[in-house]
Amino acid sequence: MNSLGGSTTQNACQPRWVGFRRDALRRLLAAAAIVLAPTLHALESLELGPGVFAFVGSSDEASIENGARVGNGGFIVGPAGTLVINTGTSYQHGREMLKTAERLGGQPVTAVVITQPLQEFLMGNAAFSERDITIQAPAESAELIAARCAQCLDNLKHMLGDQTMAGTRIVVPEALDHNDGTFTVGGRELTLILPGRGSAPGDLAVFDRATGILFAGALVSNRRIPELRDADVDGWHAALAQLRALAIKTVVPGYGPIADETLIDATETYLMALTAAVEAALEAGLSLTDALKVVTLPEYAGWARYAPVHRRNVQHEYLRLEAKRFGD
Repeated sequence: MNSLGGSTTQNACQPRWVGFRRDALRRLLAAAAIVLAPTLHALESLELGPGVFAFVGSSDEASIENGARVGNGGFIVGPAGTLVINTGTSYQHGREMLKTAERLGGQPVTAVVITQPLQEFLMGNAAFSERDITIQAPAESAELIAARCAQCLDNLKHMLGDQTMAGTRIVVPEALDHNDGTFTVGGRELTLILPGRGSAPGDLAVFDRATGILFAGALVSNRRIPELRDADVDGWHAALAQLRALAIKTVVPGYGPIADETLIDATETYLMALTAAVEAALEAGLSLTDALKVVTLPEYAGWARYAPVHRRNVQHEYLRLEAKRFGD
Protein backbone atom coordinates (compact mmCIF):
# COMPACT_ATOMS: atom_id res chain seq x y z
CA MET A 1 0.00 0.00 0.00
CA ASN A 2 1.35 3.40 -0.90
CA SER A 3 0.89 6.56 1.05
CA LEU A 4 -1.51 9.37 0.32
CA GLY A 5 -0.83 12.51 -1.58
CA GLY A 6 1.64 14.17 -3.86
CA SER A 7 0.71 13.26 -7.42
CA THR A 8 -2.06 12.94 -9.98
CA THR A 9 -0.87 9.54 -11.21
CA GLN A 10 -3.50 6.89 -10.68
CA ASN A 11 -2.19 5.33 -7.52
CA ALA A 12 -5.00 4.03 -5.36
CA CYS A 13 -3.60 5.54 -2.19
CA GLN A 14 -3.43 9.04 -3.59
CA PRO A 15 -6.38 11.47 -3.49
CA ARG A 16 -9.04 11.16 -6.18
CA TRP A 17 -9.16 13.60 -9.02
CA VAL A 18 -11.61 16.40 -8.37
CA GLY A 19 -13.99 17.94 -10.83
CA PHE A 20 -17.05 16.52 -12.51
CA ARG A 21 -15.61 16.37 -16.02
CA ARG A 22 -12.50 14.40 -15.13
CA ASP A 23 -14.48 12.08 -12.84
CA ALA A 24 -17.04 11.40 -15.56
CA LEU A 25 -14.26 10.76 -18.09
CA ARG A 26 -12.57 8.24 -15.78
CA ARG A 27 -15.83 6.38 -15.24
CA LEU A 28 -16.45 6.28 -18.98
CA LEU A 29 -12.95 4.92 -19.64
CA ALA A 30 -13.31 2.32 -16.88
CA ALA A 31 -16.62 1.14 -18.32
CA ALA A 32 -15.09 0.89 -21.79
CA ALA A 33 -12.12 -1.04 -20.45
CA ILE A 34 -14.42 -3.62 -18.85
CA VAL A 35 -16.01 -4.24 -22.23
CA LEU A 36 -12.76 -4.28 -24.19
CA ALA A 37 -10.40 -5.99 -21.72
CA PRO A 38 -9.22 -9.45 -22.79
CA THR A 39 -10.18 -12.51 -20.80
CA LEU A 40 -7.50 -13.23 -18.22
CA HIS A 41 -5.70 -16.55 -18.30
CA ALA A 42 -5.65 -18.73 -15.20
CA LEU A 43 -3.23 -17.64 -12.52
CA GLU A 44 0.19 -19.15 -13.14
CA SER A 45 2.95 -20.06 -10.71
CA LEU A 46 6.60 -20.94 -11.09
CA GLU A 47 8.21 -23.77 -9.13
CA LEU A 48 11.59 -22.46 -7.99
CA GLY A 49 12.70 -25.36 -5.82
CA PRO A 50 11.23 -28.25 -3.83
CA GLY A 51 8.00 -26.91 -2.37
CA VAL A 52 8.72 -23.28 -3.26
CA PHE A 53 6.54 -21.48 -5.79
CA ALA A 54 6.24 -17.87 -6.95
CA PHE A 55 3.44 -15.82 -8.45
CA VAL A 56 4.84 -13.15 -10.78
CA GLY A 57 2.54 -10.22 -11.45
CA SER A 58 2.73 -7.10 -13.55
CA SER A 59 5.29 -4.41 -12.73
CA ASP A 60 2.81 -1.74 -13.78
CA GLU A 61 0.00 -0.17 -11.84
CA ALA A 62 -3.13 -2.21 -11.19
CA SER A 63 -5.57 -2.04 -14.08
CA ILE A 64 -8.53 -3.86 -15.49
CA GLU A 65 -6.33 -5.09 -18.34
CA ASN A 66 -3.91 -6.88 -16.00
CA GLY A 67 -6.69 -8.04 -13.70
CA ALA A 68 -5.09 -6.07 -10.86
CA ARG A 69 -2.47 -8.82 -10.66
CA VAL A 70 0.41 -6.57 -9.65
CA GLY A 71 3.56 -7.44 -7.75
CA ASN A 72 4.95 -10.81 -6.75
CA GLY A 73 4.07 -13.32 -4.08
CA GLY A 74 4.33 -17.03 -3.62
CA PHE A 75 4.01 -19.99 -1.30
CA ILE A 76 6.23 -22.46 0.51
CA VAL A 77 4.97 -25.96 1.23
CA GLY A 78 5.82 -27.89 4.38
CA PRO A 79 4.99 -31.49 5.23
CA ALA A 80 1.81 -30.47 7.03
CA GLY A 81 0.88 -27.01 5.75
CA THR A 82 1.66 -24.12 3.43
CA LEU A 83 2.74 -20.52 3.94
CA VAL A 84 1.47 -17.93 1.44
CA ILE A 85 3.52 -14.76 0.96
CA ASN A 86 1.30 -11.77 0.05
CA THR A 87 -2.30 -12.07 -1.09
CA GLY A 88 -2.72 -9.91 -4.19
CA THR A 89 -4.69 -6.82 -5.11
CA SER A 90 -8.26 -8.10 -4.74
CA TYR A 91 -10.41 -10.76 -3.15
CA GLN A 92 -10.52 -12.66 -6.44
CA HIS A 93 -6.73 -12.48 -6.78
CA GLY A 94 -6.39 -13.85 -3.26
CA ARG A 95 -8.83 -16.69 -3.96
CA GLU A 96 -6.85 -17.67 -7.04
CA MET A 97 -3.62 -17.70 -5.04
CA LEU A 98 -5.17 -19.79 -2.25
CA LYS A 99 -6.66 -22.35 -4.63
CA THR A 100 -3.45 -22.62 -6.66
CA ALA A 101 -1.28 -23.03 -3.56
CA GLU A 102 -3.41 -25.88 -2.21
CA ARG A 103 -3.80 -27.57 -5.57
CA LEU A 104 -0.11 -27.56 -6.41
CA GLY A 105 1.25 -27.94 -2.89
CA GLY A 106 -1.12 -30.66 -1.77
CA GLN A 107 -1.29 -29.18 1.73
CA PRO A 108 -3.73 -26.74 3.31
CA VAL A 109 -2.67 -23.11 3.59
CA THR A 110 -2.16 -22.56 7.29
CA ALA A 111 -0.52 -19.12 7.43
CA VAL A 112 0.02 -15.92 5.46
CA VAL A 113 2.64 -13.20 5.85
CA ILE A 114 2.52 -9.75 4.27
CA THR A 115 5.90 -8.34 3.27
CA GLN A 116 4.93 -4.65 3.07
CA PRO A 117 1.82 -2.51 3.65
CA LEU A 118 1.19 -2.14 -0.08
CA GLN A 119 -2.21 -2.55 -1.71
CA GLU A 120 -0.97 -5.11 -4.26
CA PHE A 121 0.31 -7.33 -1.45
CA LEU A 122 -2.68 -7.42 0.89
CA MET A 123 -6.07 -6.68 -0.67
CA GLY A 124 -6.67 -10.42 -1.10
CA ASN A 125 -6.55 -10.99 2.67
CA ALA A 126 -10.30 -11.60 2.91
CA ALA A 127 -10.00 -14.76 0.80
CA PHE A 128 -7.79 -16.24 3.52
CA SER A 129 -9.56 -14.71 6.50
CA GLU A 130 -12.84 -16.35 5.53
CA ARG A 131 -11.07 -19.69 5.93
CA ASP A 132 -9.76 -18.61 9.37
CA ILE A 133 -6.19 -18.69 8.07
CA THR A 134 -3.82 -16.62 10.20
CA ILE A 135 -2.49 -13.52 8.43
CA GLN A 136 0.51 -11.79 9.99
CA ALA A 137 2.74 -8.78 9.39
CA PRO A 138 5.16 -6.71 11.46
CA ALA A 139 3.35 -4.43 13.92
CA GLU A 140 4.33 -1.23 12.07
CA SER A 141 2.93 -2.65 8.85
CA ALA A 142 -0.32 -3.76 10.48
CA GLU A 143 -0.78 -0.29 11.99
CA LEU A 144 -0.32 1.39 8.62
CA ILE A 145 -2.76 -1.01 6.98
CA ALA A 146 -5.37 -0.21 9.62
CA ALA A 147 -4.84 3.52 9.16
CA ARG A 148 -4.80 3.77 5.36
CA CYS A 149 -6.22 0.81 3.53
CA ALA A 150 -9.89 1.73 3.69
CA GLN A 151 -9.11 4.75 1.53
CA CYS A 152 -6.97 2.59 -0.76
CA LEU A 153 -9.83 0.14 -1.26
CA ASP A 154 -12.27 2.93 -2.01
CA ASN A 155 -9.90 4.33 -4.60
CA LEU A 156 -9.20 0.90 -6.14
CA LYS A 157 -12.95 0.41 -6.61
CA HIS A 158 -13.12 3.83 -8.22
CA MET A 159 -10.21 3.02 -10.55
CA LEU A 160 -10.98 -0.60 -11.41
CA GLY A 161 -14.72 -0.95 -10.91
CA ASP A 162 -16.85 -3.05 -8.61
CA GLN A 163 -16.53 -6.13 -10.82
CA THR A 164 -12.75 -6.37 -10.46
CA MET A 165 -12.86 -5.56 -6.74
CA ALA A 166 -15.96 -7.60 -5.85
CA GLY A 167 -15.73 -9.18 -2.40
CA THR A 168 -12.60 -7.22 -1.45
CA ARG A 169 -12.53 -5.88 2.10
CA ILE A 170 -9.86 -4.78 4.52
CA VAL A 171 -8.47 -7.45 6.83
CA VAL A 172 -5.74 -6.10 9.08
CA PRO A 173 -3.03 -8.72 9.76
CA GLU A 174 -2.10 -9.83 13.24
CA ALA A 175 1.16 -8.37 14.48
CA LEU A 176 4.12 -10.74 14.42
CA ASP A 177 5.30 -11.24 17.97
CA HIS A 178 8.94 -12.12 17.31
CA ASN A 179 12.05 -10.70 15.70
CA ASP A 180 14.24 -12.19 12.98
CA GLY A 181 14.65 -15.90 13.27
CA THR A 182 13.10 -19.28 12.67
CA PHE A 183 9.47 -19.34 11.63
CA THR A 184 7.95 -22.80 11.30
CA VAL A 185 4.94 -23.36 9.05
CA GLY A 186 3.52 -26.81 8.38
CA GLY A 187 6.68 -28.38 9.77
CA ARG A 188 9.00 -26.44 7.46
CA GLU A 189 11.52 -24.09 9.07
CA LEU A 190 11.88 -20.72 7.39
CA THR A 191 13.69 -17.51 8.32
CA LEU A 192 11.89 -14.20 8.65
CA ILE A 193 13.93 -11.04 8.22
CA LEU A 194 12.36 -7.98 9.85
CA PRO A 195 14.75 -5.07 9.31
CA GLY A 196 12.35 -2.38 10.52
CA ARG A 197 11.68 0.54 8.21
CA GLY A 198 13.48 0.39 4.89
CA SER A 199 11.22 0.51 1.84
CA ALA A 200 8.25 0.97 4.17
CA PRO A 201 7.35 0.71 7.86
CA GLY A 202 7.42 -2.95 8.87
CA ASP A 203 9.46 -4.45 6.05
CA LEU A 204 9.57 -8.24 5.98
CA ALA A 205 11.40 -10.81 3.84
CA VAL A 206 11.13 -14.61 3.89
CA PHE A 207 14.14 -16.87 3.34
CA ASP A 208 14.05 -20.62 2.80
CA ARG A 209 17.49 -21.85 3.82
CA ALA A 210 16.86 -25.31 2.37
CA THR A 211 16.70 -23.94 -1.17
CA GLY A 212 18.42 -20.56 -0.82
CA ILE A 213 15.29 -18.79 -2.11
CA LEU A 214 14.51 -15.31 -0.80
CA PHE A 215 11.14 -13.58 -1.06
CA ALA A 216 12.38 -10.01 -0.71
CA GLY A 217 9.12 -8.11 -1.13
CA ALA A 218 9.43 -4.46 -2.08
CA LEU A 219 12.92 -4.23 -0.59
CA VAL A 220 14.12 -5.47 -4.00
CA SER A 221 12.75 -4.84 -7.49
CA ASN A 222 13.81 -6.03 -10.93
CA ARG A 223 13.86 -3.19 -13.47
CA ARG A 224 11.12 -1.28 -11.68
CA ILE A 225 11.79 2.04 -9.98
CA PRO A 226 11.76 1.56 -6.19
CA GLU A 227 9.28 3.82 -4.40
CA LEU A 228 10.60 6.09 -1.65
CA ARG A 229 7.24 7.43 -0.56
CA ASP A 230 7.19 5.68 2.83
CA ALA A 231 10.87 4.75 2.88
CA ASP A 232 13.76 5.40 5.21
CA VAL A 233 16.66 5.45 2.76
CA ASP A 234 19.35 4.77 5.36
CA GLY A 235 17.24 1.95 6.75
CA TRP A 236 16.77 0.58 3.26
CA HIS A 237 20.52 0.35 2.72
CA ALA A 238 20.86 -1.42 6.07
CA ALA A 239 18.10 -3.87 5.12
CA LEU A 240 19.78 -4.67 1.81
CA ALA A 241 23.05 -5.34 3.63
CA GLN A 242 21.16 -7.71 5.91
CA LEU A 243 19.75 -9.58 2.92
CA ARG A 244 23.14 -9.68 1.22
CA ALA A 245 24.56 -11.61 4.18
CA LEU A 246 22.26 -14.58 3.45
CA ALA A 247 23.31 -17.57 1.37
CA ILE A 248 20.97 -16.65 -1.48
CA LYS A 249 20.60 -18.58 -4.72
CA THR A 250 17.37 -17.06 -6.02
CA VAL A 251 15.55 -13.79 -5.32
CA VAL A 252 11.82 -13.26 -5.77
CA PRO A 253 11.65 -9.46 -5.93
CA GLY A 254 8.55 -7.51 -5.04
CA TYR A 255 8.21 -6.60 -8.71
CA GLY A 256 9.65 -7.95 -11.92
CA PRO A 257 11.20 -11.24 -13.03
CA ILE A 258 12.88 -13.66 -10.64
CA ALA A 259 16.67 -13.63 -10.73
CA ASP A 260 19.72 -14.06 -8.48
CA GLU A 261 21.17 -12.02 -5.63
CA THR A 262 22.50 -9.36 -8.01
CA LEU A 263 19.01 -7.84 -7.87
CA ILE A 264 19.92 -6.58 -4.40
CA ASP A 265 22.84 -4.66 -5.85
CA ALA A 266 20.72 -3.28 -8.70
CA THR A 267 18.16 -1.86 -6.30
CA GLU A 268 20.86 -0.35 -4.12
CA THR A 269 22.65 1.13 -7.12
CA TYR A 270 19.51 3.08 -8.06
CA LEU A 271 19.15 4.39 -4.50
CA MET A 272 22.81 5.44 -4.44
CA ALA A 273 22.59 7.10 -7.85
CA LEU A 274 19.49 9.01 -6.78
CA THR A 275 21.10 10.24 -3.57
CA ALA A 276 24.30 11.27 -5.35
CA ALA A 277 22.42 13.21 -8.03
CA VAL A 278 20.21 15.00 -5.52
CA GLU A 279 23.22 15.83 -3.34
CA ALA A 280 24.90 17.34 -6.40
CA ALA A 281 21.81 19.44 -7.05
CA LEU A 282 21.86 20.71 -3.47
CA GLU A 283 25.57 21.48 -3.70
CA ALA A 284 24.86 23.49 -6.84
CA GLY A 285 22.27 25.51 -4.96
CA LEU A 286 19.34 24.27 -7.03
CA SER A 287 15.84 24.71 -5.71
CA LEU A 288 13.53 21.72 -5.44
CA THR A 289 11.73 22.87 -8.59
CA ASP A 290 14.98 22.96 -10.54
CA ALA A 291 16.19 19.66 -9.07
CA LEU A 292 13.03 17.98 -10.31
CA LYS A 293 13.99 19.06 -13.81
CA VAL A 294 17.69 18.21 -13.61
CA VAL A 295 17.84 14.89 -11.73
CA THR A 296 16.66 12.57 -14.47
CA LEU A 297 18.92 9.45 -14.27
CA PRO A 298 18.37 8.46 -17.92
CA GLU A 299 20.07 5.09 -17.38
CA TYR A 300 16.97 4.06 -15.46
CA ALA A 301 14.42 5.49 -17.89
CA GLY A 302 13.68 2.01 -19.24
CA TRP A 303 12.63 0.69 -15.84
CA ALA A 304 8.92 0.24 -15.18
CA ARG A 305 7.13 3.25 -13.70
CA TYR A 306 10.07 5.58 -14.20
CA ALA A 307 7.88 8.46 -15.39
CA PRO A 308 5.45 8.63 -12.44
CA VAL A 309 7.73 7.44 -9.66
CA HIS A 310 11.25 8.79 -10.22
CA ARG A 311 10.18 12.42 -10.00
CA ARG A 312 8.45 11.76 -6.68
CA ASN A 313 11.60 10.01 -5.47
CA VAL A 314 13.67 13.09 -6.32
CA GLN A 315 11.32 15.23 -4.26
CA HIS A 316 11.45 12.81 -1.33
CA GLU A 317 15.23 12.61 -1.36
CA TYR A 318 15.71 16.36 -1.84
CA LEU A 319 13.59 17.14 1.23
CA ARG A 320 15.33 14.43 3.27
CA LEU A 321 18.83 15.60 2.40
CA GLU A 322 17.89 19.26 2.80
CA ALA A 323 16.55 18.60 6.29
CA LYS A 324 19.65 16.59 7.15
CA ARG A 325 21.91 19.35 5.85
CA PHE A 326 20.25 22.07 7.89
CA GLY A 327 19.74 19.90 10.96
CA ASP A 328 15.95 20.10 10.90
